[in-house]
Amino acid sequence: MLSKILVRQAPQDQARRLPAGLRDLGLLAFATEVRQVPTDAQRIVSRQLEWTSTGFAVTDGRGACHDCPSPSIALFQPGHRPTSHSELVKSTDHKFSMGRALLTRGLFLSKKVVTVTEQVISERESFILVVRAEGLPAIILYESRLGFQRLGVDIKAARHLNLKALLERLRALAPAPVDDRAAQPTYLRGLPRLGVDEADLGLFLVQAARNL
Repeated sequence: MLSKILVRQAPQDQARRLPAGLRDLGLLAFATEVRQVPTDAQRIVSRQLEWTSTGFAVTDGRGACHDCPSPSIALFQPGHRPTSHSELVKSTDHKFSMGRALLTRGLFLSKKVVTVTEQVISERESFILVVRAEGLPAIILYESRLGFQRLGVDIKAARHLNLKALLERLRALAPAPVDDRAAQPTYLRGLPRLGVDEADLGLFLVQAARNL
């Protein structure tokens, strides 16, 4: 079952009563604040990965190394982060010009028209979030930012296939569960806009529901 937000905001006393009433109906319910939703600022964003005798280690964008022993891994969360960017696209067309035709006595009947339009390109970036126990910061592995050289003979031609192979390798290292609810296509679209990244919100809701 997917985690959902039933009430977007409520007074503090009501926020305490509502989950209790929902739990009486047999539902898993909790109240939280938006500011508790973690972002990549609280995570280790990996650039390189190395296998170790106890699990793996990652190097972040600043060059710092972070060890991750297998026993510290509590959960794997595959997901997608929707992204968009705009690009200016130039197109050239030739249109009939009466003035140009008259001036050139019919030698040139058209003029070149350059049109600049803005296109919004929507994409999604896949990742694996490695949730760790004991208050350790989570490690996020993005398909477009991570080097996959350590997959060795298992390395693929496409990044999304490398990410899938990496998850299989990580699961072999640690018996932690995999929860892909936040990666389901309709899940992120069903979340309300609360001023936080929808991927971060989805990951947080799934984690919170698992901990109830």
